[in-house]
Amino acid sequence: MLLPKVNFVNISLSLEIDQIYDFLFQNKWGWGKYIIKKHPKIKKVYSIKGEDNQIKFLRKYIVDYRKSHESSIEDSKKRYQKAWRDKEKDYFELLQDIMSAKWPRDRRNMKAMVSINPICPRFINDWSFSIFYKYKKIEDAMEIIMHESCHFLYFEKWKKVFPNAKNKTFDSPYIEWHLSEILAPIILNDPKIQRLLKKKADFYEEHKKIHIGKKSLPKHFELLYKNHIKKESSFDNFLREAYSEIKRHENKFVGLRVRTDSGLRKQACA
Repeated sequence: MLLPKVNFVNISLSLEIDQIYDFLFQNKWGWGKYIIKKHPKIKKVYSIKGEDNQIKFLRKYIVDYRKSHESSIEDSKKRYQKAWRDKEKDYFELLQDIMSAKWPRDRRNMKAMVSINPICPRFINDWSFSIFYKYKKIEDAMEIIMHESCHFLYFEKWKKVFPNAKNKTFDSPYIEWHLSEILAPIILNDPKIQRLLKKKADFYEEHKKIHIGKKSLPKHFELLYKNHIKKESSFDNFLREAYSEIKRHENKFVGLRVRTDSGLRKQACA
């Protein structure tokens, strides 16, 4: 059975700058605060006028930071890779079993880009994602890898269940993207995967604030998933039911906007 491999690399400087700039200045959910928390000196960028000067400041900060933390970044890359190799085969096989889907034969590799950015976007087109270098608990890094790689098989399955789906809907602000971010942690909390992950996967704070009746949005869809398991219905049917349900409550997502990988600027900063 052919399964993907996750290759661990250092993120490029240009993409690092693009991601951090976008989360600081373009993200509608205010996720820049997570970057400032880990890198308080970056806050100075808000007092700098002009995009070119802001980028110049970020470039210098990132270059200097990466240079002074080079050994820690490399150590994390090796630590993540070693821990992941012990879970990779079992996890990818479990995903196939849970989703009743096969990993495509023409795509074999994923790329985990070790980054100083605590926010970890994924890129569906080339099966890559960034991962923060400074997780103290290895389980936190494993959750990120499982969450992001789950998206790649999930959307392969989605295209089979919904053959008219457009790729642009796999990113914010589309409701299909919201559903994928709700279902990924639900899948990771499946008892089969919990035996590997050994920690509960979490949801976006923004999604936890939404309620359907008296239940939070994640809890509502968790119950749908548990009923799907109990009824032994197909994952195809579960996706159809979940999609129908989230569209029924689409008005609750009005105003929820977040720039993800599709929103990253393509300016060549390197």
